[in-house]
Order: sequence, then structure tokens, then C-alpha cells
Amino acid sequence: MSDPEILEAIRNGRDHAAFVALYTHLPKVAHLVRQNSGSKDDAKDLFQDALVIFHRKVRNGDLTLTSSISTFLFAICRNLWREELRRRNRTLTNWKLEDEADEPADLTALLAREGEYSVAEKALKSLGEKCLDVLKRFYVLHEPLQAIAKTLGFAGEGAAKTRKYKCLEAARRRYKELLTASGNTIQHA
Repeated sequence: MSDPEILEAIRNGRDHAAFVALYTHLPKVAHLVRQNSGSKDDAKDLFQDALVIFHRKVRNGDLTLTSSISTFLFAICRNLWREELRRRNRTLTNWKLEDEADEPADLTALLAREGEYSVAEKALKSLGEKCLDVLKRFYVLHEPLQAIAKTLGFAGEGAAKTRKYKCLEAARRRYKELLTASGNTIQHA
């Protein structure tokens, strides 16, 4: 069943046919949940919650799709699962998603991978106090971005994420400058 056909089926009260088609997306959600501290049952519960939200939005006319239904359901599930992990007081430091998979979970590992530890340490020490605090809280203490934003007075989680990214980029730039100044070069695989 295509996305427009699924939407039409829900609008016309043919929920069973729509849900049969929608359940083809469950394996992707199950993989996400199992990769992030959850079970098969957690994935099923989460997916059902997402279907209820999706169904309600379609029936109420509140849904404007800018992507596929699969992408929309996955986003709902990802957000619901993050909230569930927060509720369970689990850290999200090992959150496994494709768009975040390239980001190292440990700042020391990142810098060590690129070269000498002493140069990395100098690069970190050259950052401002606020940058060091953000990076330490995220990479060493494994605090969620929302908590960092609240503690350090950022406008929100997005602002904390932006600051973390800018600080990490500044550390990388400074690291490369120090390596170049010392006559070393960075080897890329």
C-alpha cells in the first residue's frame, strides 16, 4: 500500500488495512530500540504508541507530511524512545542513530585518534572556560544536552548542541594548528 493509500484508508475508516501496511515499518523501530537499551516488547509498545499518534493526526486532519510515512513514524518512535529512556533515568550517551554514528562518544578517543595526546591536551586547554565545561559535561560526565543547557544557562537543548559542536570544531582546529606548528602531520585513513 502506498503512503497516499494508507492515508486514504485511515480517513475512510479502513484502519485494519492501513495498520497491516504500517506494521511493515516495525522492524526498523525494533532495531532502534534494541540498539538503545530496549527489548522487543518495548519496541512493540513504542510502535503502537506511535501508530496511535499517527492515526489521531490523520483522522483529525492535523497531519502535513513532508516526508514518507516511514520517516514520520520513525521520528515519532525515536522521540518517544528518548523520552522513555529519560523517564527511566538512563543516559543517552550511547544513542545509536545513523546521523550520529560518526560522532565519537569520548573526546579523548577522538583527539587520540588524530595524534599526540600532549598536543590534544594543549588544544583543549586553549579553549575558553565555557567550551571546556560543555565538552567535559558531554563527553566525560555524559550529561544529556538538555541538562547541560539548563546548568550552563543556554536557551535550550539546541543551543547546547550548537555550542558543543562549535567548541569541538574549535578544539579540532587548534589541534591541527598545534600539530602543524610542531612539524607533525595528521594522517587520515
